Amino acid sequence: MIIDMHTHAGRPNRSGPVDRSVLATMRAGRVGAAVVSAIADMPVIQRNPTTRALELIREPEPGECLAYTREHLAVYEDAGLPIACEPDEITSENPSLVLAIEGCDFLDGNLDHLDEMAARGVRSIQLTHYRVNETGDIQTAPPRHHGLTKFGADAVRRMNDLGIMVDVAHCSEATAAGVAAASRHPILCTHANLAEPGAPGGDHPRFLSPAYASLVAQSGGVIGAWIAVLWDEKFEGMIRHLFRLIDAVGVDHVGIGTDMPAGVGRTEMPDFTRHAEIEQRLIARGLTAEEVAKICSGNWLRVFGTVRADCKTTT
Repeated sequence: MIIDMHTHAGRPNRSGPVDRSVLATMRAGRVGAAVVSAIADMPVIQRNPTTRALELIREPEPGECLAYTREHLAVYEDAGLPIACEPDEITSENPSLVLAIEGCDFLDGNLDHLDEMAARGVRSIQLTHYRVNETGDIQTAPPRHHGLTKFGADAVRRMNDLGIMVDVAHCSEATAAGVAAASRHPILCTHANLAEPGAPGGDHPRFLSPAYASLVAQSGGVIGAWIAVLWDEKFEGMIRHLFRLIDAVGVDHVGIGTDMPAGVGRTEMPDFTRHAEIEQRLIARGLTAEEVAKICSGNWLRVFGTVRADCKTTT
């Protein structure tokens, strides 16, 4: 069974209803669950026509990101698949979705919005996306806070109590270090690759230094190998980067976080049919069945189970 730690499956344009034909390929791809992310800062970011990078174009109005997040989650809730709120609800026979949010921009200074999202079934939240928000700095903009803020640390602790997995994808290394220190649970970095100095594209701002990758692993967490920016290597590149992560942090701390259908995923992984091929490539490269199971689903499920077991609420 495969679990994709980070997707926008069925919404290539980030608007409109989910394309259910995409979700219908989960079973054929051996995908038991897809983590689907609402993008909290979507109303205020735009792709730069020259650099093709996503950038902040304005600050949000009060409540704007919260309203968009609620709307985006509703689209996935109406997609026709079960919403898994606990690890034991995920099975290969009955594919499900796990709700996530990309960026804490919806908080607007109010941690009670985390309680709302937990009650709704959200189980994974990134602190940041493409906007430097009130929780901390991002990888793709100059630092403003120089790490995790006090409010950000409070948000991490509230997520711990609510049984929500904390995701540091897009966070600056200093912010991620603060998250690791504040969290009593393992943390995720759902979609990233290890930096590769000197290689074409190897200095991508979203790639991780060895120290960054190690702090996620040392928390007991998981890093998801990422395809979206691998324009030259494509699917083969994701497999190569997956093994680079294994070499760097060990087989217990690596998973799959495609970000499909973002970037090159739009053509390489527009649906879930190629996910089964990931398992095949891992086996072909000599990994044991136990190691393949850890990478494809077990490591993420371990973190999910740890977080939910220590949940201090009844959401």
